[in-house]
Amino acid sequence: MPGNYSVDTALTDARETDIVIPIMGATGAGKSSFINALLDYFGIVKHFEVGSALASCTSDLESVVIEGQTNNWKRIRGHRIVIVDTPGFDDTYAGDFEILQRIARWLEESYRKKTVLGGVIYLHNISQNRFTGTARRNLEIFNHLCGESALDKVVLVTSHWGTAPDQIFDKREEELKKRYWNTMMDGGTRVERLVAGEEQASAWNIFHSILERVETRAIQQIRPEGLQIQRELVNERKLLPQTHAARELRAQLEQMVEAQTQIQALKADAAAGNAEAMAQLEEQEAKVKQMAQQIENLKVPFPMRLVQWMKLVVGRWIWVG
Repeated sequence: MPGNYSVDTALTDARETDIVIPIMGATGAGKSSFINALLDYFGIVKHFEVGSALASCTSDLESVVIEGQTNNWKRIRGHRIVIVDTPGFDDTYAGDFEILQRIARWLEESYRKKTVLGGVIYLHNISQNRFTGTARRNLEIFNHLCGESALDKVVLVTSHWGTAPDQIFDKREEELKKRYWNTMMDGGTRVERLVAGEEQASAWNIFHSILERVETRAIQQIRPEGLQIQRELVNERKLLPQTHAARELRAQLEQMVEAQTQIQALKADAAAGNAEAMAQLEEQEAKVKQMAQQIENLKVPFPMRLVQWMKLVVGRWIWVG
């Protein structure tokens, strides 16, 4: 995959026994705070920068390698834990396609290195009083990134408890389970809470449950069971725009561009002669152009499709011969 990319030391020094656990979710869900709570529990000094609810501090993927925390198990004794902090698809500083490209690149490389995907933690801010379009978009892309067969590796974690009475959030959590997370839960996804005032302990309990799952199953059995996007990029040799996650993102962006274009047409009529309104329209037009460019980035050019087809044909010919 082209583009600027700084190689993560967790990948350059990757071991086949590494247990990788990515942390995902929308901006403001508390991904970095969750990791910091876990690091505090382990007594590790390193901390990840925490942003506000609206601004992201994680445009690049960041990872931390933890050693010495699997010695109480038998099968995974001595295995390292690799925690990966990922940006949301509503990032402040990078477009959605760029975010998908960065996440896909990291996951692809870790899969090629034959590391063990222990599980995936997806954080959701329970204090949000509505399941917004942004939250829905993030979750839909996440689902296509994981695929149905990997849903039993996912843990949905609700964060920001304690900012309102628990009765309010209890009801909100039940609604999320019934209306938005039910399909994932049917596929084996678990729902946990990052308990207010007990963040360190509850973060470790969530991690402990993931490690227990890895312990009870043979590493040789778990290793091939990567996420859908990993299997697509490595096993099926797809280009990123051909993956389920990229196709979902492209469909979402196309819908957004269409809606924005209609809004602009209406505003153009109302903005006749209004300098301030015209400035706002120009800003909206710039956003639409940016989304249109992201859509183009998610399309596979014909020469690339031709080269990919020829590689597959030659590979099959050599195999048959």
